[in-house]
Amino acid sequence: MKRTLQKLGRAVLEGLVRLLYRSRPGGPIDARSLRKILVIRVDPRVGDVLLTTPLLRALKKGLPDARIDLLIAAGKEPLVRGLCDGLVPFRKKDFFQHPLSFWSVIRRLRRERYDAVVEAAHWHAFSFTSSWLAQATRSPIRVGHDRSLAARFLTHAVTKDPKNEREVPSKLELLQPFGIPADGETLETTVDAGVDVSETLNAVRALCGEGRGFIAFNPGARKADRRWSPEGFGRLARVLSEKTNLVPLILWGPGEQPIAEAVVSASNGAARLAPPTDLAGLAACFRHSELVITNDTGPMHLAVATARRVLAVLTFEDGPRWTPAAGPRFQGVCVNGVDDISPRALAGLQSAADRLLKSAD
Repeated sequence: MKRTLQKLGRAVLEGLVRLLYRSRPGGPIDARSLRKILVIRVDPRVGDVLLTTPLLRALKKGLPDARIDLLIAAGKEPLVRGLCDGLVPFRKKDFFQHPLSFWSVIRRLRRERYDAVVEAAHWHAFSFTSSWLAQATRSPIRVGHDRSLAARFLTHAVTKDPKNEREVPSKLELLQPFGIPADGETLETTVDAGVDVSETLNAVRALCGEGRGFIAFNPGARKADRRWSPEGFGRLARVLSEKTNLVPLILWGPGEQPIAEAVVSASNGAARLAPPTDLAGLAACFRHSELVITNDTGPMHLAVATARRVLAVLTFEDGPRWTPAAGPRFQGVCVNGVDDISPRALAGLQSAADRLLKSAD
């Protein structure tokens, strides 16, 4: 019943969009004349925020005289504070729960009189919220990917290049109407900048022992189908502990302690249970690790933005879409589902870990 109602609601929404909104394509953009640009990425997940940072960096570098603001899900500001000129926190639920706050944000966006807006939601699916927000700014230039009904809200709908299979190169396609080149695919975060994480790092050093480095394991994930078996993580921790002088350190956040404890148990005493961490503490641990081994989840992107070397366990067929290109700092290994702890899967992960640990910084 719930799914039926959701489908009906979406059909009604799409019908209203077709009735009320019309596409109005714009002409060539004179990027040199732009002074205020707003990027919209209101997806609340950590990974979605971090995957937008190469786009922000390219806009700042390509338009040094323009102010680049980011409309972002409220609460996620610490992830990117300082990486753009201004942050506008947004709460979608305020439309129903706090309408005065919701419309005050809309009025603020209109007062700014942005020269251009970049609607940077997922390219593969229509987001009414992001598209409507782009138009609600009343900006004369609205850039976004051409998918489903989104073009009705845009002046410059960018056609998705099928050769770009990964998320970051796809997001950088939104630079095309501005004539701006990309500035690499490196993810960035400032979540642990200016934050006192000494207590967490001191606890980690005490667990590892004097002079010993560690491999940071992140076995949790929001989605169960992205969460590889704790038994698999434990076995991999045991093997890497035997082959290196590095301590397997099992990291965990809210609600993940049972998973972390299961990994420690499966390692037969090789792994150590870290203290609980928030995002700042997690980023600090990643920065000080020799290698991060993680599921395909938000902390994977945090690790890519902070760690020297990252190994991702990909349990889902679309996993490679969300990862960086393979290289000396990143390897992604596909396994056959969350319960695949076969010798082949473990050997593939161990081999990838060996390659990363041998790579130069």
